[in-house]
Amino acid sequence: MNSLFVMMRSFRIALFVIVGIGLSGILFATPDEPGRFRFRLGPFFEWNSKEGELTRFAIRPFFAWEESDFDPRDKDMDILWPLSHFGERGHEFHWRVLMTFWQEADVTEQRSRDYSLTIPPFWVNGRDEEEDYWGLFPIYGRMPKAFLVEDIRWAMFPFWLRYRTGGSRGVGRDYFMWPFFSLKYDADKTRWALWPLYGTKKEADFEARYALWPIWNERTFTAPNHQGSGLMVFPLFERVNTNTEQTYGLLPPFFRYTYTTSDARLLRCPWPLFERYTDPKESTWKFWRFWGMTHRGTRDGWWFLYPIMLKKEQQTVNLYTKTFRFWPFYTNEVSYGYDIEGNAHLQTHYFRIWPFYSSSYNEREGLKRKGLVLFPIRDVPAIERNWAPFWTFYTARQEPGSDEILHELFWGLIWWRTKADPTTQTPPEEKK
Repeated sequence: MNSLFVMMRSFRIALFVIVGIGLSGILFATPDEPGRFRFRLGPFFEWNSKEGELTRFAIRPFFAWEESDFDPRDKDMDILWPLSHFGERGHEFHWRVLMTFWQEADVTEQRSRDYSLTIPPFWVNGRDEEEDYWGLFPIYGRMPKAFLVEDIRWAMFPFWLRYRTGGSRGVGRDYFMWPFFSLKYDADKTRWALWPLYGTKKEADFEARYALWPIWNERTFTAPNHQGSGLMVFPLFERVNTNTEQTYGLLPPFFRYTYTTSDARLLRCPWPLFERYTDPKESTWKFWRFWGMTHRGTRDGWWFLYPIMLKKEQQTVNLYTKTFRFWPFYTNEVSYGYDIEGNAHLQTHYFRIWPFYSSSYNEREGLKRKGLVLFPIRDVPAIERNWAPFWTFYTARQEPGSDEILHELFWGLIWWRTKADPTTQTPPEEKK
């Protein structure tokens, strides 16, 4: 009997706590700027609306839906992310479930719309420019606009493969027993190659030949400002002799010296450990990924253990930008714009001390602050919709044009407003 009483009492307490939290969520539903409303129940449930229209709905970590404020509006829906995602970008629609991908170029065009269904690496089908296609790799198929080419076809790969590049200078190539024998269809003639024994190639600005690749490689440059020849005998030496460039190389690609008629000079000794480049506008030192320094016109910068630590700064007539990053622990990025009278105004500012705090300002989106910030990559939309609320205990937001900042603790259970510090949006009047 006592056990039953204890259980009933515990149930009443739990029910009271649940109802209390729910009522607190209702009482402390955050009143944003006029026309906006947000209701949250911890990190698990969220309902956002703007002028009566739903903009975000989430039951985390199972489901999240969001619509952007911009025109045209982007829409995203996640179900058990990262297992699935559905999205719209204007008239384009796409979805992914596990490793199955669907994309429609224009959902408003019902009769001849382009679409594609892909299950890599085995199956693809769709429509491109009113022509249907399909492919079952490696048996037979066609796939347009993939792998940086305009069109690719195959049959019993690697026995036969054909691809065609795009643009006015596009060419086609057939492979038989890829990659060994190929026929390339240039504008002037058909060229053949039997890799690695012998092959030829013609591009817009040069012709190339190889024998016993990679041992013998030869080029003839035909561009008006770059006429001459080049030869590399791997791994012994390389030589380029044109009307604008002279290059000498030993044990390519490790040692190289290049100078041009425009007074540009490049020294690699050895690559990739050391590189020195200069021209009338640029001066760059590189010690592989360990350290580097560059100056080009109005741009200066250096890095250490790239891309972990870097600093860069640039000043133009209309823009000043400055970045310092020690990833992932510290980031400070700022940019100012200048009007025709030379007065500066803050365009963007991002500051982060990982994993504790981040602040982001953008003229178009306003000011946003967060703490904690556990995910080391900045502002990944799917992370922000599905997982970031579980560790983001503090947020602050200032809408564009507003002079108030809305602060929130514990998903809106505690909130208050403060006046914005004008110095956060007003940069120095004089250019740096």
